[in-house]
Amino acid sequence: MEHPPKISIAKQVFDELQQSEVRFRAIFEDAAIGIGILGLDRRLIDANPALCRLFGMSREELIGQTPAVVTHPEDFSQSSDDFQEFLSGNKDYYQAERRYMRKGGETFWAHVTMSFVRDAENAPLYIIGMVLDIDDKKRTQLELRQSEARFRAMFDNTVIGMTLSTLDRRVLQMNEALARITGYSLEDLKFLHPTDLAHPEDRHLGRNEFAELISGKRDEFSLERRYFHKSGRIFWGRVTYSLVRDSDGKPCNLVGIMEDITEQKLANEKIAAQEAEYRLMLEQKVEERTRELKQINQQLEEEIAQRQKAEQALADKAAQDAVLSERTRLARDLHDAVTQTLFSASLIAEVLPDLWEINPAEGEKRLEELRQLTRGALAEMRTLLVELRPNSLVQIPLPDLLHQLCEALIGRARLPIQFIADGQTKIPPDVQIAFYRITQEALNNIVKHAKATKVVVTMQMGATIRLLIVDDGSGFDPAAVSPDNLGLKIMCERAESIGACCSIYSQPGEGTQISVIWRCPDEDAKGKIQ
Repeated sequence: MEHPPKISIAKQVFDELQQSEVRFRAIFEDAAIGIGILGLDRRLIDANPALCRLFGMSREELIGQTPAVVTHPEDFSQSSDDFQEFLSGNKDYYQAERRYMRKGGETFWAHVTMSFVRDAENAPLYIIGMVLDIDDKKRTQLELRQSEARFRAMFDNTVIGMTLSTLDRRVLQMNEALARITGYSLEDLKFLHPTDLAHPEDRHLGRNEFAELISGKRDEFSLERRYFHKSGRIFWGRVTYSLVRDSDGKPCNLVGIMEDITEQKLANEKIAAQEAEYRLMLEQKVEERTRELKQINQQLEEEIAQRQKAEQALADKAAQDAVLSERTRLARDLHDAVTQTLFSASLIAEVLPDLWEINPAEGEKRLEELRQLTRGALAEMRTLLVELRPNSLVQIPLPDLLHQLCEALIGRARLPIQFIADGQTKIPPDVQIAFYRITQEALNNIVKHAKATKVVVTMQMGATIRLLIVDDGSGFDPAAVSPDNLGLKIMCERAESIGACCSIYSQPGEGTQISVIWRCPDEDAKGKIQ
């Protein structure tokens, strides 16, 4: 058997070494991670391009340097200790995360791995260092820790009860505020379902909303219901549940927030009871006043009947005197019709100081209501006086009449009505009365049927009189309105009687707009001549 020549074997080994060196050089040069070769004295022997880019230095600048050049001063001491322990032979490699500095002074975090390269006799020859930039990861971790600290401080120190629970409402965390509100600890709640804390009559509340929440159909919901404190007392709580989703958007946890609203509920119940009591008193006053007015009317009828039995020659004059006298007296009596409004205002004024102390926002609301009641009562009285003296309907300027009519309805119906008037023109009495009655009918219809929250009445007076009444109420379908509808029919007939154009626009859910336009006949004549 012939053996291959020794020179051929040597050449084969040499070729394999060359190929191996080429492979490892390619790995060294093309690696995305920074790689450096250090001597046992920690001085850099070689550096790959990734390491040069990482520190912002050229290979020539790095060769011969120790890690002290690029290690952050605050981390250098720990770096030296780790390296000395590594050189002592206690371990073949070590890993660490520490700060480094680029050539321009910029600091960044990196993960470094140091390992020995040994000879055939296991003696250390040199050190391989690999450096991976983890600055983004570290900064993200730092931001997460800071964010967690902030939310932990809020969670622990807020006066509102908070919990973190699973989708089946098993409590994972709770703060001290919730323990104070309910009297239960986290250990207690491990053996209780949150529904067990609710009053039996209120446990059904929010059941459908909660099912939608955990299924992901909604992100949060709130409810108010009664709960049992650990001591056994009942308190009112306002609870808000919010859904927490994972990175894929799937529901994973629940955040619960609870507030003790017992005092607020008791205050609202007290106010509601007072309002009910005041409403009952008002109804009684109205009933009493109605009976008085009926008696007055009956007395008037009896007196008129008695006067009619008198001498016929004096009957007409006596009747006129009686009508004038009784109309004046009835005006005074009807003036008392605002008593119920003023009585309501006085009741609000009595509770306003206590209400203001309990709830300033509600107090401000009631104060505005008081102002509207008093203004409305005054306007109501003036309107009644005008109605009892028909001459006033043509003696008072039309804008003043309409403004007074709006103020009266504001006080009576508690409906915001904005009145805008532009111009002042003398118009025929029948035209003025028609505009007044149309406005009166329209506003009464809005109060009775529209369910509006805002009404705007605009009056423009010049050669052309324009009236526009707009509300944001429920509206209606004009095509579906019966021809016998008296309200709309009366307004149109009044407009036709003075030669005015009346148009009504409405759609369900879009409110109603009523427009009445009357042009002075003299102006029309001038237009035809031109």
